[in-house]
Amino acid sequence: MTRSSESQPDDSSFSWTKAVLYPNLYLWLIFVSALDVVLTRVILFFGGTEVNPIADWILGEFGQMGMSLFKFIIVAFVVVCCEIVGRQKWMVGRNLARVSIIISMMPVVWSSFIILSLIMNPPPLPDLPDDPSLSRIPTVNGGIDG
Repeated sequence: MTRSSESQPDDSSFSWTKAVLYPNLYLWLIFVSALDVVLTRVILFFGGTEVNPIADWILGEFGQMGMSLFKFIIVAFVVVCCEIVGRQKWMVGRNLARVSIIISMMPVVWSSFIILSLIMNPPPLPDLPDDPSLSRIPTVNGGIDG
């Protein structure tokens, strides 16, 4: 029996060895999602809050690592959905991947504006006492005079 006479599986069947349908789109989705995680962590570091109630709950229960894991579970779910849909209807799967990238870009753009506003207009520093001996900042040899 020759290879050409063997029945070839149709494109809709599942296989772990098949290449993904939209690798470039998935790369962009992963990039934008990673950027979302990084920018969210920066905003949280500077005292911001998570506005997504589900992500906020996960952040409170499992910390920043849990939030990052949650984000990438969502990305994996989207990729699997795009693959399943794309094996049935290629254009619909591609459009689903594109829309998921656009949706993932929205928090990145918003976070970028927040960080840019923090850079352009930083919050005021707490007032420091005029007397260096009252300061909690350690000085070398008791200060300049001492």
